[in-house]
Amino acid sequence: MASVPSLQRSTQSQETQPSSEEGLYLESYAFTTAAAIVGSVDRKIFVLLRDGRNVFGILRTFDQFANLVLQDTLERIYLPQENEQAPARFGEVPRGVFMVRGENVVMLGELDIDREDEHLMQMQQIPFEAAEAEMKVRNTARVKEEAKKAKNYLSRGLIHDFQKTDLY
Repeated sequence: MASVPSLQRSTQSQETQPSSEEGLYLESYAFTTAAAIVGSVDRKIFVLLRDGRNVFGILRTFDQFANLVLQDTLERIYLPQENEQAPARFGEVPRGVFMVRGENVVMLGELDIDREDEHLMQMQQIPFEAAEAEMKVRNTARVKEEAKKAKNYLSRGLIHDFQKTDLY
């Protein structure tokens, strides 16, 4: 019986002192849940949404469903070159504090704040409303094209899985 109390004492002392092996293990552990973005809190991130929108902002908080709260958010629309002479274009608008439901996040990544705007130097900025109108026309054309594909696939007994809300 004398060995039991000493065993309990040694177990208690191990519990109160964090093991360096445990800390090393957690640092190298690849999180596959919403916890994977904990390192991006209070940093500038990019989020691609299911409807094709691009938002940039400072990640302030998130929850277990990857619902995000962004601060100082910008929404940006990229329009590719129409021909070789015309530059690619973009439009942007500030959105302030922006909440994103986790199910609408397609991709999320941290930005290098020293290099985040380099690619914009080769693009022409246009008013956001003009970029938005052009993007709506392109998206409408894409939905019609995808509906045509779906009919063609269906006639062959295949399924074409495209949703109007997935425009990324």
